[in-house]
Amino acid sequence: MDTAKLQSLLITFEGRIGPNSLMQGTVAVFAIAIVINLLAIVIPFISILGIALLYPLFCLYAKRFHDGGKPAIWTLAVLAGVFVGSMILSAILTPIFVGDMFAAAMRGEAVTGMGWRLKSFVLGVLISGATYFGAAFIVNQLVKADDGDNAYGSRPADASSINPLS
Repeated sequence: MDTAKLQSLLITFEGRIGPNSLMQGTVAVFAIAIVINLLAIVIPFISILGIALLYPLFCLYAKRFHDGGKPAIWTLAVLAGVFVGSMILSAILTPIFVGDMFAAAMRGEAVTGMGWRLKSFVLGVLISGATYFGAAFIVNQLVKADDGDNAYGSRPADASSINPLS
């Protein structure tokens, strides 16, 4: 994988990308989210860094919408959907994974050990994966690429390539 292309994919929001680049960028952002969730096991408040992942997600979706000839403002709707989806999944999955620990804490019992942090890690990975990949799949299904050049640039290289970052 070419790191220069990956950096360009995740840092700039000009130009166009195809569905393969969106999925590869989503994998990269998801990997960063896993690292943040792993660090949160040891340093609990570091998970706030997950907010920084909004920028590469914005860059990815803006370029994907540009490929369909649509303005990047549609990216805000996708990011709102990711946020709302993660809140809904969190509300559903939290009682399943850490409900017993939460109930013990509410009763005033001390919740110690790595068990609840490991469960929180698994929960964070499941929610991040479901929302990131779900949003990428939906956008790839809804946004159809413009043939040839459009106002946002020339046709992306990954329109015909299985691995545009190599």
